[in-house]
Amino acid sequence: MQTFYPPLKKRADIDEAADQSPANGQEGSNVQEGLPRRGHSGLVIQAAAKAAASGSAASYCAPGLWLGHRQPQTQAPTQQKAPTRPTGHRSRSSSHPVGDSLDVTFQERLTSFGADQLPELVELIEAKHSQFSPVSLCTAIHRVAAFQQGSKQYQRCQGLLMTLESQLRERPSRFRAQSIANACWAVAKLHWNAQSLMEAMIRITEQRVDQFKPQELSLFLWGIASSRTAPKDAEATAAAAISSEFLQRGSAKFDAQSTATLAYSAGVLLVTNEAFWSAMDAGSADRVSEFSDRQLANLVWGFATVAYTDCTAVFTRVAKEAPIAKLAPIDLSLVAWSMAKVAQGGQEFYDEVADAVCCKRDAWKISDTRNIATLLYSLALAEQAAAHEGAFRILAEAACKRPGEFSLQGLTNAVWAFATACYTDERWFAVVASEVLKRDHSEFELLDVANCLWAYAAVLHKDPHIISRLTSLGKVMMTEFSAQNLAISAWALASLEVRDHHFFERAADPFVARLPECKSQELNNMLWAYATVGVRLPWLFIKVSNHAKAVGLAEFKMHELSIMMWAHGTAGVCNHDFFDDVVEEVLGSRGIDSCAPREVANAAWAYSTIIGRCHWPWMQAVAEYSIQHICEFDMQGIGNVLWSFTNVATFSERLLDTACRETARRAREDPASASQNIAQVLSAAQAAGLLHIELFQAAIEAFLRQGFAGSDPQGIGARELLILGNAAKPASRELGDLWTRLCQFLDLHIFHSLHQAVPCGNGGWSSMESRISELDLDHLGVWFTAQFLEDVKAVSSTEVYSPSCSASAWVKEAAAACAVERERAIRAGMAEAAPLEQQKLVRQLDKVNKREIVAFVRYTTRAGPNEPGRAFSWQLESKTSPSAMASDLLRPMITKSRVAPNMLGEHDRSGHAERCALLQVTADLLQETDSEGASRIEGQIFLYVTHFPCISCACVIAQFSRLFPRLSFHLAYADGRSIHAQSLEARPKDAGWLGFFDSQVDFSGKQ
Repeated sequence: MQTFYPPLKKRADIDEAADQSPANGQEGSNVQEGLPRRGHSGLVIQAAAKAAASGSAASYCAPGLWLGHRQPQTQAPTQQKAPTRPTGHRSRSSSHPVGDSLDVTFQERLTSFGADQLPELVELIEAKHSQFSPVSLCTAIHRVAAFQQGSKQYQRCQGLLMTLESQLRERPSRFRAQSIANACWAVAKLHWNAQSLMEAMIRITEQRVDQFKPQELSLFLWGIASSRTAPKDAEATAAAAISSEFLQRGSAKFDAQSTATLAYSAGVLLVTNEAFWSAMDAGSADRVSEFSDRQLANLVWGFATVAYTDCTAVFTRVAKEAPIAKLAPIDLSLVAWSMAKVAQGGQEFYDEVADAVCCKRDAWKISDTRNIATLLYSLALAEQAAAHEGAFRILAEAACKRPGEFSLQGLTNAVWAFATACYTDERWFAVVASEVLKRDHSEFELLDVANCLWAYAAVLHKDPHIISRLTSLGKVMMTEFSAQNLAISAWALASLEVRDHHFFERAADPFVARLPECKSQELNNMLWAYATVGVRLPWLFIKVSNHAKAVGLAEFKMHELSIMMWAHGTAGVCNHDFFDDVVEEVLGSRGIDSCAPREVANAAWAYSTIIGRCHWPWMQAVAEYSIQHICEFDMQGIGNVLWSFTNVATFSERLLDTACRETARRAREDPASASQNIAQVLSAAQAAGLLHIELFQAAIEAFLRQGFAGSDPQGIGARELLILGNAAKPASRELGDLWTRLCQFLDLHIFHSLHQAVPCGNGGWSSMESRISELDLDHLGVWFTAQFLEDVKAVSSTEVYSPSCSASAWVKEAAAACAVERERAIRAGMAEAAPLEQQKLVRQLDKVNKREIVAFVRYTTRAGPNEPGRAFSWQLESKTSPSAMASDLLRPMITKSRVAPNMLGEHDRSGHAERCALLQVTADLLQETDSEGASRIEGQIFLYVTHFPCISCACVIAQFSRLFPRLSFHLAYADGRSIHAQSLEARPKDAGWLGFFDSQVDFSGKQ
């Protein structure tokens, strides 16, 4: 599956050195921020508009790793005092009076308070703010912001804020640009909620933007970006006005500090004006040497945060000229992150970054943990972790030694980096897991849950404690999850084989509600997850596929369409229109040659699995493509293609011969990798009636060499061995000693234990059920089913029916009756008044084609009832039906369906046609007696099935024969896959659909 990348995360705080402030035209901030998270499908230009509209724009631009920390890591803008007239400064006593003085103005008094005189300053503001001039009003709030404890004076400064806002609205012309810029900076620095005041300042700035100096413009925009208290539309207005003014004046008018501050602020506000960023790029590239380290970090951070990737000029110069080795940890981390975010910086740049990390080895013991997490993230994102393993390990080990100092987001980004860089060191993941388990639930945000789950799933780290904790948190936060978070979480749980029905069932509704925001990867991963864990919600699949159609299939890559089809096939959910539209898209628009082998294999397999009909143009295209590209398919792909033909009773002679020869070659040259996927090729050959001796010989030798899975985890399973035996049996004479050895192998590992598990009398079938589960069996195949039933003396005779061979008269009669019943069942299910379950079967919403199987039974007894002949199809077992009383006497075996490599689900076989037939017979025969009297009933019974019985039904037949030991049981069945198989080459090239009621084809699949 494709990789998910952590989305961006919000940070609300802005760090400034408390004792510095801009004045006299000096711009706002070099405030350094950290790492915004990366969206899984790319960067954030497209997300900017939505984020701004929803009020979550900060989540795309504010530095993620700095969330919730207000540490003085940053260098604030240069501070100068802000005199309004050329009046000299006087020193004043700390005990100066609050009242007016003839020789001292308010402006002089406001600027004269020392570092320990905040109480006196606030006392003056409370008493006299209504008498302040516009300049003094701005100076007052600016001076409060200069104190470290200034933010705590909010209540006492309410009057100042109200007076300042009132003056701005009533007499805006009296405020100078510098005063407005300083006031805006102060509000942001103090973290005060002053929305209406910010709106008033924005309105004046928009009207007088041409009067602001470059430093004042950048300072004002920094204040807007850092405060985030203004309404979104007001922020957008200010950003648009200032960016437009920047373009009009040209970048040359802005010095390095103003340029860096402007870039940073525009990044926070998600300014996506390409002309602005292009001008910023061109204007900064030749001035890289003018920027300080912190300014350089802020500059590139702005570009990276809005994902402006056409910034090659400035980033190329930064990569070449920036003093990487001398950068402080914070600057090094942010420059590296910015380069990685916009996919800039060549190998030499990352070599320098890695060298700097190694040289600062001791610094990581004390450096802010945000820097460590940012660098880990950057190296992983730029795919440089493997090339610089030493540096990456230094950072990872530093993180593992100080996990308690990391924010939860820092831990998330670190573990994300480990997984993305494909490092599977158990200790690293265990340390993070241990720390995450200690954290209070209030520390978790949506992205922490989703991204942690993704990271542990990506490396298959199956710590049940961390997965359980994250899953529980996900359930609580589910209604707040974005579609991306839901898809990440579902994909992760499926990858970890966590089949949490409650989680998956709850996630479906919010995901469907968010379909408009979904990208193709989210659609694919969501369906893949549900199909993989076997949580089958047909409505979810149909809504997703219909949404894909509404968006337009042309917008999807073939890889994505094939995964969606595969998921539908695996989950057994049918959307005919979607499947037909995908085929039309491939054949009519793209051409099948534009597809990769795996895409063709997945699409062909899914189409035949779900639709169950042969679309001749599609199958002809698949056959031709597969013949030409057979060497490019992996063994699973070859098997899936051939199975897609078998499932619709069709085969291509040319394709089958080509695939068999290629499979035989691989079995001889690389048996270990080929042997696990030979079974489907063998099944296809058997269904087509092809005796490919070369393939049989290679497969038998490979299987015998590899051993049995029961004693060797790398060995061959019972299913694969039985498929080989059933396919090769008609060629037993040609195979000679190889066939003998294979039979001995099958007897030793499969049949001997099965025979021992069959009870002699009625009941006691639990050991048989256990053995079936251990062997992972669903059937014994067309030949070995008959052999098994004869060996355990369950039947008096068996017959495998084929229209091309002679058959008993009763078998021919039964086959004809079954054909009529099959057509009746299908037509009945298509009726609007049909029961819902029956309608579902006809629409093939279940991937198991049990609806295709029909059974015919006839019996005679000496002194009891007789049945001249009756056909049965699949049906739900009803507790009130006449046959319900026999249910406990003919118990179905619980078998397992493989949901994932290490995940099995129970397979209900109670409604199979042959069991339904025998239940009815049992109920009829026991009407006038009990189970003990059944042993005295004499006669004979004839049972015909259109497909060989599954292992459960074979056991039901054996139970019936034990219950009625004096009834002579005659069994006949066909191989539903091959009895009507047609050659693709024999059909007209212009043939279209092979319909449901085509008398030449039986669509029987595996039971």
